[in-house]
Amino acid sequence: MDLTPFFAGDEFAVDAVLAGAAVRGIFDGAYVSAGAGLGMSCTVPAFTLPTVGVSASVVGSALVIGTVSYFVAEHQPDGTGVSVLLLELSA
Repeated sequence: MDLTPFFAGDEFAVDAVLAGAAVRGIFDGAYVSAGAGLGMSCTVPAFTLPTVGVSASVVGSALVIGTVSYFVAEHQPDGTGVSVLLLELSA
């Protein structure tokens, strides 16, 4: 399956560096609320890309988008050739 149209740079995709390798994917820094009335919220940054560009040992690797560095906290392949990397901001 050709996933190229989904990750075209002229739409939503951005260039990044994952564990030293150039990759292209969709970055999402989504805001998440912990629930009504609790007064807690956070962001859950994620990077979606073709699974072919993700090594089996990607958890703990660095992902750099522009000038911002993250590390991969979790890898969620969806079984269709697409993976979501859940990220944490590097200190």
